[in-house]
Amino acid sequence: MSTSTSLRRVAAPLAVLVVALTALTATPAQAVSDLFTEKTASAFWSVPHECADGSIVLGTLLVQSTEDYTAPDTVDTDPTTRVQFLAVCPDGTSFSWGGFLPAEITSAANLKSVHTVGSGTVRDNVGGSHTVSFDVTYTAVGPLRTEVNGPGSKRMEREATATGQVTFDGALIVNGANNHPTRPAPFIRVHTEK
Repeated sequence: MSTSTSLRRVAAPLAVLVVALTALTATPAQAVSDLFTEKTASAFWSVPHECADGSIVLGTLLVQSTEDYTAPDTVDTDPTTRVQFLAVCPDGTSFSWGGFLPAEITSAANLKSVHTVGSGTVRDNVGGSHTVSFDVTYTAVGPLRTEVNGPGSKRMEREATATGQVTFDGALIVNGANNHPTRPAPFIRVHTEK
C-alpha cells in the first residue's frame, strides 16, 4: 500500500469528523442569533366622538406599544406604538384614524411595567392628516403566565392596568385609566420564537 493511499484513508474520516464538529459547534450560535423577541403592551379606552348629525357616540381607542429584535440584539432601535381610533355613527358611517408612531419605550423586568411616550402624524379614513401624541404607562396587576407553544416558541404575559394621556390635533382625548367596558383587559406580553 502506498503512503498516499494510507494518508487518504486517514484523511477522509478525519475530514468528516471536522465537518461534523464544525456543524455541532455552529448550531447553538446560529440558534441564539435566530431568537426573535417581541414585547407588547396594549390597552383600550372609550372616547366620545361627535357625528355629522351632532349625535355623540363612544369610539374605541387602542394604544399598543411594540418592541422587537433578533438576537444577538437586545433592544429595538426603532420601537413604535400603534394608536388607532374607530367610531361608528347611528347612520352607519364611521370615522377612523391610526398609525404606528415612533416611541420611546421603557420596560421593567419580569413584565412589571411598560411606559411609552411619543408623537406623530396619523391618517383618517377620509384622507385627512392629524397630529397625535401619547404618554401611557402599563402596570402589571396579574400573575406572570407562561405558555410554551412548541419547540423554541414561548409567550409570557401579565394582565395590567393602563393610564395616561392621548391628544388628537392638540385636544386631550384621554386623560386617565383605560375604561373600555367590552374590550380585553390591558396586558404586557413578551413572545420569543426561534
